[in-house]
Amino acid sequence: MKNRRFWTRFFLVASILTALLIFCFSAQQGPDSAALSDDVTLQVAKVVRPDYPKLPPVARRSFLRQLSAIVRKCAHFSEYALLGFNLMAYLRLLRWEKPRAASLALAWGIATLYAGTDELHQMFVSERGPALLDVCIDSAGALTGALVALLGMLLLARCRKAKPAFD
Repeated sequence: MKNRRFWTRFFLVASILTALLIFCFSAQQGPDSAALSDDVTLQVAKVVRPDYPKLPPVARRSFLRQLSAIVRKCAHFSEYALLGFNLMAYLRLLRWEKPRAASLALAWGIATLYAGTDELHQMFVSERGPALLDVCIDSAGALTGALVALLGMLLLARCRKAKPAFD
């Protein structure tokens, strides 16, 4: 019982911290957000394309421009996948008596609603703005994270019910 209470609290705190992290990223002014994205994109470019430093300057800029959009959208997807995962784990650990599908829908709905409010928040941040595409990507990430959490919890429950191999 104590173990379950610990994990329930853990995933509640993890959900809140993830939401705060998302809020902090969204509160960054346009140039700061772009600088962070550019730094991450440059590191990814060096991993994805080891010959990147040897490319001509025009080819490097073109490659970075294309990769930057992918990195930014992957960041959206990933942070909301984490939020969806944490919310789903929290809701299931509460021993909520509703079916798993209801927990999944609630976790996904909360994360998607947060994604929408997060994009609205960006309207008030210098040189930032809302994007419906980002809400869609965030929502897909949240659903994926919630599904991974649900699958993990189902597998964990199945493993606990299995008898030991050596009796």
